Amino acid sequence: MGTWHSKSLGHGACVYNRLKVLNALRHELCPSASTPYSLVIDALNAETMVFFPPAYSALAIAFAASPCSPPDTDGHQYVDLEYRPLPVTVLSSEIFQPVHARAMAATPASRV
Repeated sequence: MGTWHSKSLGHGACVYNRLKVLNALRHELCPSASTPYSLVIDALNAETMVFFPPAYSALAIAFAASPCSPPDTDGHQYVDLEYRPLPVTVLSSEIFQPVHARAMAATPASRV
């Protein structure tokens, strides 16, 4: 049995930006995984948390998540948001490719 990992995504609008970074890492490190993490709300303080099962520890470590106990999503403290990341497709790969790669693709080639 491996180690679970977790990280706070914060509150409010900052959650979206952190989730976008996480999805970009997911596309790079485990594109075939349909649910490499779970998003939950901490009902005590409305904080959004991400939990990574042991099978996706490489993604967790790349996202700077910390080791933790498995989440107890019984609805008392943590409520599972049942969020599922986009499946990897040509379009989602374009969306989540690194920013510098998008800039290079948008820049016309220099004429020699």
